[in-house]
Amino acid sequence: MLRELRIQNFAIVDHLEIQFHEQLNVLTGETGSGKSIVVDAVDLLLGGRAASEQVRTGKDEAVLEAAFQISDTGPVAQQLRTMELSPDPGDELIIRRVVSRSGKSRAQINGRLVTMGQLQQVGNLLVDLHGQHEHQSLLHPEQQLFLLDAFAGQIPLREEFHRRYLDFEKIRQELAEWSGREQERFQRDDFLRFQAQEIESAQLSPGEDSRLERERNVLSNAERLAVLTEEAYQALYESDEAILSRLARVEFLLGETVRTDDRMQPAADDCTAAAAQLRDIAARLRDYKEAIDYDPQRLEQIEDRLHVMTALKKKYAPTLEGILSVLEKIHEEREGLSSYAERLESLKGAADAAREECAALARRLSKGRNRAARALEKKIEKELGLLGMARTAFEIRIETHEAFDAMGPTGADVLEFLVAPNPGEEPKPLARIASGGEMSRIMLSLKSILAAEDRVPTLVFDEVDAGIGGAVALVVGKRLRALAQRHQVLCVTHLPQIASQAETHFSVEKHAAEGRTVTRVRHLGEKDRVEEIARMLGGRELTPTAFKHAREMLDLAAQ
Repeated sequence: MLRELRIQNFAIVDHLEIQFHEQLNVLTGETGSGKSIVVDAVDLLLGGRAASEQVRTGKDEAVLEAAFQISDTGPVAQQLRTMELSPDPGDELIIRRVVSRSGKSRAQINGRLVTMGQLQQVGNLLVDLHGQHEHQSLLHPEQQLFLLDAFAGQIPLREEFHRRYLDFEKIRQELAEWSGREQERFQRDDFLRFQAQEIESAQLSPGEDSRLERERNVLSNAERLAVLTEEAYQALYESDEAILSRLARVEFLLGETVRTDDRMQPAADDCTAAAAQLRDIAARLRDYKEAIDYDPQRLEQIEDRLHVMTALKKKYAPTLEGILSVLEKIHEEREGLSSYAERLESLKGAADAAREECAALARRLSKGRNRAARALEKKIEKELGLLGMARTAFEIRIETHEAFDAMGPTGADVLEFLVAPNPGEEPKPLARIASGGEMSRIMLSLKSILAAEDRVPTLVFDEVDAGIGGAVALVVGKRLRALAQRHQVLCVTHLPQIASQAETHFSVEKHAAEGRTVTRVRHLGEKDRVEEIARMLGGRELTPTAFKHAREMLDLAAQ
């Protein structure tokens, strides 16, 4: 609730502090005294539009502050945490707004700067302004829908639908993400399958490329190898000057030497061994030369095979071992893509089940809303009759979307409260009701019926008494007093029947001080309150009859 309001240099107010009661507070005063300035200040604190004209003449800025008492676990505290503006320990919330002469403004919540959007989000949970102000939550279709559900007693069903709908949305979002990648998955799998087939068709084996390169080198140089080995064989064995023939002479000479001196035996043995090795080399040269077979077809096969390997190396890895490792990874990735398809099918099944569950809950909500709407229409029309609007028609128009995709977090229904204040007129949305007094009384009737379900703790009524008087004014006053048992109520009024019902009474007065007009707000004690009620009854001339009537009204209200 609103505990205290401070206003400085705002309109014709230089400095003002007001402490409010937790139930019904009324502000009264002469026409033009500035009663609505208090309401304007509250509206501005809750995110209303700022203008340079609101700054008191001769001052640079207007400063507005309000202290609210809140619950640490209530919707206001939850909203603050959502906006990362956790409330200070305790139960007090301070809102401050400063409007400069240029028309610019800044706002703070518990000392932290906030945007106008954030201020309005918090303000919507703190106060409802009813009258010629935009800050009226009941003008919003989403709030109207909530109140209808509350009247129908199906808030638990609504919350269950909301949870299921959010679950469905989460599944649908995940399904959309996976489905969006499905074409990509198919393309990836096709690509991987092609790569696997390309590598597997090559039938690679480690080290094969090295072996083929050696064979290719031999085949491509067969003629030269034949010439070289033939020449080496001739020089070693068959030519006239063959090495083995000359070595045989050396071997003979060493044998003769050994006969005379056996110390040369090792040299003779070595020569014999060398001759044997050279004969073996000659035999291998002969065999190698005879084995050389230039095969153009085999060379072509090898070239083709090496070309395939070279192409695969360029695409996948620089070695055959690396290519085979890539093939293994391709198989692993394809297995993962296969599990992707299983997950996609699982999500589709979960989405279908969640959709059907939400649709069933939405149908139950719609049925309850349509049934409750007719009952609420009758109750509101009856209440409006008591408030001096007996011929007013009230209609709750509900549009139900059959298509599931058109549903939202609150179900398949969109509704709007419509009013026709005069017979023969077409019902129009509440937001288009021109009269502030009519609007306030419509809001008062709604609040009276739905007081137990309304979550906004503080209600402000401006011009609720416009166009009424007598017995209707007394009914309005009693309705406000009854409403104040569940909500804090601030009411600007001209009628003594309403003012007499208040727990706390403030008088708004305008007077001149030092050549300037200023507005003062005075908390009225018992004696001053009788005088103010008498003034409201009889005008400027306070008669004993007016005082007596004022006392009677206050006594009756206290009973």
